[in-house]
Amino acid sequence: MKKFVLAGWLVSMMPLVAMAQSDVIANAPQASVTQADIERLLKSLNPDGRTRLAADPGAMDQLVRSTLAQKAVLAEAKAKGWDKQPQVRTALEQAQRDVVVRSYLASVNAPPADYPSDAEIQSAYDQNQSAFTAPRALHLAQIYLEAPANSDAATLEKIRKQAADLAGRARGGDFAALAKANSQDKTSAANGGDMGVVPETMLLPAIRQAADALKPGQVSAPVQTPSGFHVVKLIDVKGATLRPLADVKEQIRTTLRAQRLQQNVQAYVAKLAGNTPINEDALKKALAAAQ
Repeated sequence: MKKFVLAGWLVSMMPLVAMAQSDVIANAPQASVTQADIERLLKSLNPDGRTRLAADPGAMDQLVRSTLAQKAVLAEAKAKGWDKQPQVRTALEQAQRDVVVRSYLASVNAPPADYPSDAEIQSAYDQNQSAFTAPRALHLAQIYLEAPANSDAATLEKIRKQAADLAGRARGGDFAALAKANSQDKTSAANGGDMGVVPETMLLPAIRQAADALKPGQVSAPVQTPSGFHVVKLIDVKGATLRPLADVKEQIRTTLRAQRLQQNVQAYVAKLAGNTPINEDALKKALAAAQ
């Protein structure tokens, strides 16, 4: 076992390596994707986007693969000094300028801390209730069998028959037990296939269509999507409902502040350069030189 000395202590590297590897989701020779990488990506999405991904294990796998590919390409490009290319350095410098300008404008044009008032939030809520109405939602469970995108016809038919057999058994048996034993969506399988309550707008179209044809307690025939086959059980339906103001108050506050910030920025920029005279001849020469 390799060891090293740190601050007077003899430390074994094995536990550190094991701990680091436990957070690795996918590996390639040039790069790896960690739990922290995916957490950052998921946190950058809105709640609807996260819900959609949670309902589609194939999409989650694709997110991991695309992230791994991006990191691998970046590592390869840097190893070849591509980030030192003149055109790349120019683009990076422009991106840096853009970040500085945006962050500065946001700082000097931020709305007052007490904006918006409770009355302004209430008014926005009253005038935009359709935006705060939660869509109809379906409480679903599923048995999922993966079918890789490059599968041949014989393989797809074999997986479809397996899904059809599970659907038939589920209609007269214990759906939860079958899901735990057979579903390849490990997250929902651990809960007997239960996917929770999912807004219908977040469902894949094929699954939504199949679920709409079911009554609570019924089980669908196999539903094929780009990532595999789903046997869906409808547990319950929740109608569209207006979300209480308390649930969306911070969302409204954030939106109103963003709108006010944008208005302030536009006025600020117009004041700085809005009436500056333009030398049209010099502008035409610049355009011609760039052709």
